[in-house]
Amino acid sequence: MIGLESSHSDPPKAVRQRIGLIGTGRMGTGIGISLLRRRIELHFKANKKRSGADRLTGAGAHEHPSIAELARHVTAVVLSLPSSREVEAVCLGQDGLFVHMSRGALIIDCSTSYPASTIALAEQAQKRGLGFIDAPVTRSPEEAELGLLNAIVGSNEEIFPVAEGILAAFCETVLHVGDVGQGHKLKLVYNSMTIGIAAIAAEVCQFASGVNVDLVTLRSLVKRGSTNSGIFQAFAAFLLGEKPEVLAISIANSAKDIECAVRLAGESSVPVPVLAAAAHKLNVAVAAGEGELTLPHLSRFRMTSEVGLEAPAQTSPVGG
Repeated sequence: MIGLESSHSDPPKAVRQRIGLIGTGRMGTGIGISLLRRRIELHFKANKKRSGADRLTGAGAHEHPSIAELARHVTAVVLSLPSSREVEAVCLGQDGLFVHMSRGALIIDCSTSYPASTIALAEQAQKRGLGFIDAPVTRSPEEAELGLLNAIVGSNEEIFPVAEGILAAFCETVLHVGDVGQGHKLKLVYNSMTIGIAAIAAEVCQFASGVNVDLVTLRSLVKRGSTNSGIFQAFAAFLLGEKPEVLAISIANSAKDIECAVRLAGESSVPVPVLAAAAHKLNVAVAAGEGELTLPHLSRFRMTSEVGLEAPAQTSPVGG
C-alpha cells in the first residue's frame, strides 16, 4: 500500500534471479556486494574506475564490456548513477537498455534523478514492453554494503512487489510513495533539507571560529537542545579530527542535488529562497575548485567576492 514502509530481515524473493548493475561507484559497489551476499547472480557494467569492479568480480560477479551484452543476461537492472544525464545515456540509443533488454524486464533507478526525466523514460520503456521505476536510496555506501539502505519507490502497484523483492537485498526499508516520479520528487525534497542544513552548519562552524567560540562547547550545547542535528554533529566531528571520513558525499554532487531541488520548486511555482542561497554557496565552492572534496569541507571554505557568481534563479535548468 502506498505510504506504508516495510522492513526486511528474511532473504528476498529475488534469490537466484539474474540482476544487472550499472554504476560501480561507492554506493553501487555496496549495492552489488549486498546482492551477491543474497546469492543473486550479479552482472555489471563498470565505471572507468576499477576499484569497485575489482571488488565485485572478486566476490563472484560477472563483468560485461557493454550495456548490450549485460542486457542479454539479466531480467532486471539496478542503476546507481550520478544524475539523469547518465541514466538517459544508458537507457536510450542503439546501445541502450531499452533496445537490448527483453520484454517484461525491469529497470530500477536508484540514482538521484530528475522527476520529469524519470517519467519520460518510464513512458518510453512502457512502449517497449519494459518496466522503469524510480527507487532512490538514502544512507551511506557502508550501509549499502550491509543491506541497510532506505528505498523511496515510485511505481505502479503491479510492478512494486517485483521491485520490492530486489530492493530488499540491499535495503532495510522499502517505502512505496506513489507512481513513477514520486520517489525522485521526495528524494529531492529530502536532499534539499539535508544539504540546506549542511550549508547552515558550515557557516555556524565558521561563525563560531571567527568569534572565538570553542567548538567542543558549542557541540555540547547544541546536543542538549532541539537545535541538535546529525549534520552539525558530523561537521563538528570532522573539524575536530574525530571522523575525517564522515559524510563522504562530494560538494559537487551535493550542489547538483540541491540545484535540482531548486529547479523543481521553481517549475512548481514554490518559492525557496533559503534553499536557493544554499545552492549558491555550494556552487561557489565548486567554482573555486572544491567540488571533489567531501561535504564537511564546506565548513572550511569561505566565500569571497572575487569568485563573482550570482545566486542561481530557481527556474534555471541544470544537467541531470
